Amino acid sequence: MLTCQADNMKTSPGFVCFGPLVPTVPKSQVHTVYHVPYVQTGFRVAGQPWTYYIGSLFQKNNQCMNSWTHIIGFFAMIYTMLKFAQTLDFVGDSYTWPMLSLFITSMLMYIGSAAAHCLQSKSTLAYFCCFMMDYAGIAIYGCGTVVAHYFYCMDDDVSYFLKDVFLPVGSVLTLNVFICFAHAEITYPRPYPPANKLFKGVALASAHIWITQSISNRLYNYYVSLKREYTRSIDSHLCHILCVLAATFFYSADMPERFFPGRFDFIGHGHQLFHICALLGSLFHFDAMYLDMQAGRASLGKRPIPTLFNTFGVIFLVLLLEVLFYFWFYRKVVAKLEKQK
Repeated sequence: MLTCQADNMKTSPGFVCFGPLVPTVPKSQVHTVYHVPYVQTGFRVAGQPWTYYIGSLFQKNNQCMNSWTHIIGFFAMIYTMLKFAQTLDFVGDSYTWPMLSLFITSMLMYIGSAAAHCLQSKSTLAYFCCFMMDYAGIAIYGCGTVVAHYFYCMDDDVSYFLKDVFLPVGSVLTLNVFICFAHAEITYPRPYPPANKLFKGVALASAHIWITQSISNRLYNYYVSLKREYTRSIDSHLCHILCVLAATFFYSADMPERFFPGRFDFIGHGHQLFHICALLGSLFHFDAMYLDMQAGRASLGKRPIPTLFNTFGVIFLVLLLEVLFYFWFYRKVVAKLEKQK
């Protein structure tokens, strides 16, 4: 097992509040759990104080931009929520609660992902803990999406078939995203075998396909059939789906660094492009949700009424189950690392 002795390394000037920053090292000098396909340099040294990893947000390393793309996403969600709050009453109007729950879960996802990329190099245990937190954020954002689509997106035809099962099935599928992602990360660590991405891909695709059922009828009627039934949100929904597909491509394909190993170690590699596509998709998604929410007010009597129980209650239940599974997986990680010593 390759290790780095930080005490024998020169330090480079950092921010005073964080102390000096240890220079980054090449791929050959870090544990394989930190390896990123086709990235050759810019790896941070393990075993440093937590303040070093926070300070490394301002250091040129191969995780820096992964953190910043989602820090920007976090503040973009806050800005969008404040903009919507100028016309929406998030406190007194229960009809806006699914939208508020979507904002809260999106912010949890973005800040969790940013923290995971920022702090994961502390140790192998920190690596697994950080990315399980990241996966929990992805899953809880998926749950927020299920809640919002349930109340805002389903037309009468889709609602007739799915209204009783959409929320519970969607909640289970999003929880399954966290379970499958965490299991794959622990059981099939880097360098990832195909089974890792298979577990993650199937779980994420299942949840996304289920969520998309809520708008499938409208997408078909406008883009495929001859009915050309237009709704104001349909283009934003399509742009969101295209961004999700683009994000999936960059996450899976390791492009462009696959063709130019070492050239995109700091900026421009596929995981950063995946983050950017995900953020653009979120912005299109919120635009679509806002338009569907406004259009849905006219049919409030036909659709379920949002309450604390069927909005925040659902999300809290999934979050609680995630915490329980998190600690279960944490024990598996600790046992695995102890066995490897």
